[in-house]
Amino acid sequence: MRKSMNRSKFAAIGAGCVMLASAIGQAFAEAPVTNASEWTQAGDFQMMVRKPVQFDRTGERLDELLLKMPKRPASAAPRPSREIPNKFNTDLAPRPQAAVPADYVDAMVSAPTALAPVGNVSVPGPSSDDNAAVVGGRIAPPDITGDVGREFVVAYANLVWTYYDKSGAVVGGPFPGNSFWAGFGGRCESDNSGDPIAIYDHLADRWVFSQFAVDQAPFLQCFAISETNDPAGPYTRYAYEIVPGDFNDYPKIGLWSDGAGQSAYHATFRQFANGQSFSGIDAVAFDRDAMLAGDPAASFVVFRINTNAVPDGIQPAHIDGGPVAPAGSCGLYGAALNNNNNDGYLFWELCTDWNNPANSTFDAKPLLTQGVPPWAASGTVPQPAPGSSLDDLDNFTAYRFSTRFFPGQGMRGVMAHTINAGNNTAGMRWATFDLDNPDAITLDDTGTLGQGDGVHRWMGSATFDQIGNIGIAYSASATNLFPSVRFTGRETTDPAGTLQLEGTCVDGTGVQTGVSRWGDYSTTAVDPVDQCTFWSFQEYVELTGNFQWSTRVCSFSFPSCTGDEPPPPPPGNQPPVADAGGDVTIAARSRGTFDGTGSFDPDGNIVSYSWTTNSGALRLTNTTSASVDFAARRVRTTTTALVTLTVTDNNGATASDTITVTITP
Repeated sequence: MRKSMNRSKFAAIGAGCVMLASAIGQAFAEAPVTNASEWTQAGDFQMMVRKPVQFDRTGERLDELLLKMPKRPASAAPRPSREIPNKFNTDLAPRPQAAVPADYVDAMVSAPTALAPVGNVSVPGPSSDDNAAVVGGRIAPPDITGDVGREFVVAYANLVWTYYDKSGAVVGGPFPGNSFWAGFGGRCESDNSGDPIAIYDHLADRWVFSQFAVDQAPFLQCFAISETNDPAGPYTRYAYEIVPGDFNDYPKIGLWSDGAGQSAYHATFRQFANGQSFSGIDAVAFDRDAMLAGDPAASFVVFRINTNAVPDGIQPAHIDGGPVAPAGSCGLYGAALNNNNNDGYLFWELCTDWNNPANSTFDAKPLLTQGVPPWAASGTVPQPAPGSSLDDLDNFTAYRFSTRFFPGQGMRGVMAHTINAGNNTAGMRWATFDLDNPDAITLDDTGTLGQGDGVHRWMGSATFDQIGNIGIAYSASATNLFPSVRFTGRETTDPAGTLQLEGTCVDGTGVQTGVSRWGDYSTTAVDPVDQCTFWSFQEYVELTGNFQWSTRVCSFSFPSCTGDEPPPPPPGNQPPVADAGGDVTIAARSRGTFDGTGSFDPDGNIVSYSWTTNSGALRLTNTTSASVDFAARRVRTTTTALVTLTVTDNNGATASDTITVTITP
């Protein structure tokens, strides 16, 4: 069974450290409980178990948090523009590639069908100009990510974020990327390092935001989880040091739940010792249920997948829409492996045991090559003059590895990655998988996005709608095409291996100069309400310039997905958690306070408090407040009294916590 969360007397947060529940808005910090020398062997892999180094629950919304952020003077000089080094260019284990003939064309390129997805919203996302205005400098690449919730759409890029309603109207922003952690203290608040991730957890009706804080060691991963489906908070916040001494580069995060013990935010990190030398790619599972409940000691487990970066760009599986995975299904990880014509897909399975995290397991699956046509690397992407050549990052799998459970069909997954579509033109290889048996994953269908027209299509992302159609959005550029955003996909009735005609989200009107960095990633997600509309977050160029990127938020869908299925209801109300404090011993005729401010509601607000006692030896006053005053009466012998706190949330659910009070003469 999972640990009970009906009381929040959390014990033993690291060796010798006992922590009572914190008051709302009060952060705590602890020394790391593990160091890099404390890896333990778990089967074929090394692992470690760790706790957060910092936690709080704000009780404050974004508008209040923004008041705590330092204001940049209007007269302040701009910060120097920064191109983030491409740590992927490590050449740690170069794999010899077969020579590619000049007339090479990928075997899976096919003409598009006559159908086409239908475009809808297309609005500007965060831009380099927003960075300059909000944080005083420019940075490349944008690392654009985003997601769609029940009411709002969020776009989060280096180093700012904005949110919208579903018509595309801006609701708020752009805000600094680290605004989620204003008032948190420590490096998550002070560092706006970027590499952001935005996830709408449709199973909990909450938003999950994360970015790293890596301006200096110790390197941290910061999380902010909204208390409701409003991305403006308030938030539960965590800071994690993934592996002591390692720079947690390129974090990728996915949602996984089987409705029971296999509930985690799975992630991958590309680790660099002291921020310099590559040390390995890690798979990490964070205790999702504990984080959603606001457990200050929410643990995580780390498995080191490899130390030679083969393959690179490993992605955690992400449940995008639909129900939980079948009971007992463990979190998956996947990646495409370009291996000198022995190409295929690798998968791993991480099974968590949150009652005893050290018992969690990690298992590598055989390389999937059956039915997988080989592919070739593509190189860089051109722009019209005077644009620089752009990175295509064709050596790793694109974010996300989206999955979905289809009743009657089982668990399915989709990946996309950049390849050589022909004549050294970048294209997107997509592949769908049957994931029902993790020990025998099979390829369902695959194909290549590339039309032999000289246009490079890359940096894409793909996901499913509720009937199994696939939506893909991506960047497009050529010597005669400004970097733009396009989309396509396939309906379940389309011939195998084919895609439909592409649509245009936005045409670029400029080029990027002096900087090759692009991406490094993008996101496509499905709307959790109609389960049909794809929302995508991509990079393009509007104005020619050295650090002058733009991003776009756009939506599209297929006519065959009508949304006739009723939308999933909001998740059921989670009861509040009552915390009356710890058992205490007091003296007769003493006065004091019992503190219930550690009580909280995981998905709403506590609206009432009620304190009672079973003993006449105690007199309680202010019994409807979060904290209650007491006066102990005179006693002749040691007397025991019970004090009970009952809290009620905004949906009428209640919870109680009782402490024992010992009164001495």
